[in-house]
Amino acid sequence: MSVTNMAQVAVATEAVKAETDGRTRLSPEYTKDTALNRVAAFIPSEAVAVYLALWAFIDPRAAVAKWTVFGVGLVLVIAFYLLAYLQRRRAVTSGGGDSPARSLRVTLLLLLFAMVAFTAWAAAMPGNPFTQFGDGAMKVGGGAIIVLGVLLPRVADVLGLSEV
Repeated sequence: MSVTNMAQVAVATEAVKAETDGRTRLSPEYTKDTALNRVAAFIPSEAVAVYLALWAFIDPRAAVAKWTVFGVGLVLVIAFYLLAYLQRRRAVTSGGGDSPARSLRVTLLLLLFAMVAFTAWAAAMPGNPFTQFGDGAMKVGGGAIIVLGVLLPRVADVLGLSEV
């Protein structure tokens, strides 16, 4: 489950509690499926968590540190996808069960989607390393999120892939 989905669950839980407590109900905007949510669904939440945590340890003016944190996040996206595939494969082979839920081809395609999604997501964040190329980097990242939010789920559906 992505960080965004977890946040939505938390907000929805608060909305239900608010109704039972007689407080004002939260806006239904919190439960809408946004482009950011659809893109974030392809990114392992653990990679996002580590990426955001590492930002606390760097100098926001140091370009090398920003690119290092971005690189670590991208490597973690790859690592989490491949580890999840290997875990499923090992569980199947050691348990004598059915074939893995996803083939290596599907995993690699989803990994490609995740890498593109992570890059766009990182580019949409304030102070991202892409800002060294120009002040419009965040706008480009935000635009990429909108386009990918529409495109990635549809391409995944056409290719017969399931979300993360």
